[in-house]
Amino acid sequence: MHIVLVDSSEDHFVAELESLGHSCNSLSATEREVLVDNVADAEVIIVRSTVISADAIAAAPHLGLIVRAGAGTDTIDVNAASAAGIYVCNVPGQNAVAVAELTMGLMIAIDRRIPAANADFADGVWDKTGYSNARGLKGQALAILGLGNIGFEVASRAKGFGLSLHALQASDRSATATQRIDELDIQIHETQRELLGAADIVTIHLPLNPDTQNLVNTDFLSLMQPGAMLINTSRGALVNEQDLLKAMNERGIRVGLDVYTSEPKSGTAQWTSPFSGHTNFVGTHHIGASTAQAQNAIENGVLQTIKEYELGLPPNCVNIASRPLGECALAVRHRDEVGVLAGVLACLRSAGINVQQMRNEIFDGSGTSAAMATIRVSQTPTASTLETLENLDHVLRIDVLGAE
Repeated sequence: MHIVLVDSSEDHFVAELESLGHSCNSLSATEREVLVDNVADAEVIIVRSTVISADAIAAAPHLGLIVRAGAGTDTIDVNAASAAGIYVCNVPGQNAVAVAELTMGLMIAIDRRIPAANADFADGVWDKTGYSNARGLKGQALAILGLGNIGFEVASRAKGFGLSLHALQASDRSATATQRIDELDIQIHETQRELLGAADIVTIHLPLNPDTQNLVNTDFLSLMQPGAMLINTSRGALVNEQDLLKAMNERGIRVGLDVYTSEPKSGTAQWTSPFSGHTNFVGTHHIGASTAQAQNAIENGVLQTIKEYELGLPPNCVNIASRPLGECALAVRHRDEVGVLAGVLACLRSAGINVQQMRNEIFDGSGTSAAMATIRVSQTPTASTLETLENLDHVLRIDVLGAE
């Protein structure tokens, strides 16, 4: 396959892709600026932070897969990809340790005022008296908004520092997540007001979507304790920066950020953040996932995604319907022979029935193999259509599942 690597990639990663038989094109910064002119031959696009717009997708007629080398897919027009029948897959959890480490680093840097102390040291100022005034992390209450891979990695490290752990109630947590909450002794709160009011430190690990954009606003900040600490290593647009600046000035909120709403797109640039120079602020350069450990893990995840895509089983696909579609399912037991499913689909088409989801599995055995196709359809077949299906060559049995 022809793979376009939109963002800069390590040579060894490109070499590994090529060793698997793929041709690769790594775009330069200039080529990224005119992406629509550089993806015409792409069958796979690998991207980290560059926006993949609907126009870019339309400019790639051979495209079948977009891999986000990370977790969030908010920089990809997923709707446009879905309309074109293109898989969008991410590589979740692989940067969780790196982001959690930076999150803890920001907490410590704020509490012990490490950047300011280092700046004074560089200027020849010795101020043991002033910098001895720190609360310390042990015994403080940490609220974690977003108990996903990163949130749990933060929780496990914070527990080692002696912080008490707090999170918000959620109805859709898995049994595994619930077990980890119990193991880490995370206290669950029913409301955001209760959670923020109990916290000395708030750290955010949420995806960006319409429900979370500008989550941290005046109302949110008013629920935090005066002088509390806020950490955001997720997405800049989760925070209303003007509201946060006001809270820093008026309520002494101390802030550690790795992401910003208007941060430069390039790796290096002259740029001044609204927070630059504020005494209550410690900032880093959107480097949460930028460790060798994280990059190696993400690269391995991308390679595995491409390998499984070639098998027809792309993992972590964010734009495939996970819920059952259609009015009912047909369980078609049949011999593993050429043309059986073609006959089934032709019969359904003749009856005006749309196939919305389908899976075919072969039974393992030493003799002649049978198979079962589970086909979710737009409407329940009539008795006549079912009879026609059952009379097809090599069809063993038809069962209708879930029909009212």
